[in-house]
Order: sequence, then C-alpha cells, then structure tokens
Amino acid sequence: MPPAQKKTWISLAAGGVGGAVECCCTWPMEYLKTQLQSFRTVKGGPAPPFTGIASGLRYTINQRGFFALYTGLTPVLLFSAPKAGVRFGANQFFRNQLADKENKVSMGLAFVSGLCAGICEATLVVTPQETIKTKLINLNMGLEGVPHLLKTEGLSGLYAGLGATCLKQGGNQGSRFLFMAQWRQLLTGDAEAKLPKHLTFAGGLGAGLFSVVTTAPFDVVKTRLQGTEASQYSSTVDCFAQILRKEGPLAFFNGALARAARVVPGQGIIFLSVDVVYDQIAGLAGEASA
Repeated sequence: MPPAQKKTWISLAAGGVGGAVECCCTWPMEYLKTQLQSFRTVKGGPAPPFTGIASGLRYTINQRGFFALYTGLTPVLLFSAPKAGVRFGANQFFRNQLADKENKVSMGLAFVSGLCAGICEATLVVTPQETIKTKLINLNMGLEGVPHLLKTEGLSGLYAGLGATCLKQGGNQGSRFLFMAQWRQLLTGDAEAKLPKHLTFAGGLGAGLFSVVTTAPFDVVKTRLQGTEASQYSSTVDCFAQILRKEGPLAFFNGALARAARVVPGQGIIFLSVDVVYDQIAGLAGEASA
C-alpha cells in the first residue's frame, strides 16, 4: 500500500509558523542584502557607503544604531507567515496532483511543483511584500512609510517587478524543493522519506545555497525594479540589459554573499521548523505523519 500523502492544509499552517521564525532570525542579513543590491556601481559614480556584510554592519550601527538593521521588518513579518504558508501549502498541493499511483514524484516534477508554488507565492504575497520592504529600506522608513507608499503609488505600485519576482520565486522554490527531494533520495533512496531533524536542517542549508547561486541575477533585477529608482527601467528585460551594459555581469551578484548569509541558515531553519510543526499539528489533528 503506498504511503499516505501529506495534507496540504497542514503544510500551509506549518509553513506559516516556520516562515515567521525564519524571518525574525535572519532579517539583518536581508536588510544589508537589499542595501547592497540597491547601490548603483557605475564607473565614475559616487562610492557606496559600504560594500560588504562587515562594513555594512559597522556603517549601519555607527550611523543609525543596532535596531536600524531591522528596518522594514514589521510589514515583512506580517507577510512572512502567509508567504511561507502559501509556499509549502502550494508545493504540497502540486506534489499531490503530480504524484504517481505510489504517491511518488519524479525529480523533474519535484522542480515543477516547487516552480508553481513559487509563482503562487510571488503573485499572492511576495511581490507587494518585497516592494514595501525595498522602498522602506531605500527611504529609511519603518511601518509608518506604508501609508505614504499607498498614497503616492496606489495598490498597483505594490506590484512593481511582478515578472522578475515570479522568475526569482519560481526558480527559488523549484530549486529548493528539488534539492530537498534529491537530498532525501541520496540519504534514504526515497525522495519522500522523513529524515532526522539534523539531516533536515542540513538539507535546508544546501537547498538555500543552491537557490542563491541559481537565482542571484533575478534577485538583483527584482530589487532594482522595486526600489525608489525603478522608473529608470522600462521593463524586466531593460533592467537586465542596463545592468549588464553599464555595470557588468558581476553586478548581477551584488549582495549575493549577504543574501547567502540570510538564505542559507534561513532555509535550514524553515525546513526544520516546518518539519517539526507539521508533526505537531498532524499529531493534534490525528493525521498520520508522512
């Protein structure tokens, strides 16, 4: 008899809790990554105030204090639970739809289910969240900046960079869920197997690193299109072209180290948290743990 499929609603709830935990733990790195990606590095132009994680920490703390590293966290935290909930819930939904008679999902379909989950996440939650986050950081404003953004740009302005965000999130989640399936397959011979907690955490670290490497250019373009200087780009393609022409290919990896410092441990935290919370909810609901 094939193993029971995981429940979509439990994955959604577990993802929501895991997303909130991960966001609080890793936000300073997200703040620095966004700043580094927003700086324009055109030859002959003004030098950015900092160029890496260590100098960014020193500059921000010296100029604005430690808690400035949490600028923009509040509105993003409000989105983090639904964002991760949609991600894990949608991934489980698509996996259930794509599974064969033995409830197995091939490596290719594991990527497709993650890709679809990332697009759902980008459309429903991530694009407005990231636009708010990026502009609040660019403007050095907290939660009080949200009414200002709504007044000056309207609701449609919160969907700046939707195409680039779908590319980024689709690639992110496709690569992460594919990596985790491959990780389980490597360790147990079964891509659906349940792992010990420490191996789930290690797999999450690997999934985070894999996604940073494969999606860094999309993340930079998304940040530029959602920032306060987005008007200089006419489209996602134009943004890619301008960065390549004016700043060179390495500009597509601006902030990659800071992003890795957030994403790699963050994915370890969120995959572990989701695993633990799923078991707890499943136990309370009387559902069999996959």
